[in-house]
Amino acid sequence: MVLGFTNKREESTTRCSATDMSSGWGSRGQMGRCFPIFQEFSDCVSLGDKSACGELREDYFECLHHNKEIARVNAINLERERKIKAGLPVPTSLTEDAKSGELKLPFTKVQ
Repeated sequence: MVLGFTNKREESTTRCSATDMSSGWGSRGQMGRCFPIFQEFSDCVSLGDKSACGELREDYFECLHHNKEIARVNAINLERERKIKAGLPVPTSLTEDAKSGELKLPFTKVQ
């Protein structure tokens, strides 16, 4: 059980406190990118109304794992591939625009 949410695979009697869950330090010694979101989530859970914390929990897990972002990118790529196979017009990518000279990217060596 982590912060009041049960995990069906893990039925142990141990509990993690908010300080055990996330130290706040990132992999490079700075504050982790998800720690502010975790703090909001932890504060919400500590108030006792866990049903109101669902969106914060979802935001925290999205920050950690990027599942929605990855799903969106995959959907865009599938649609692009579908259009290419169907022979429909497809917008050019930024890389293609930069190589053709239509787009100038600052601080890059793309010709």
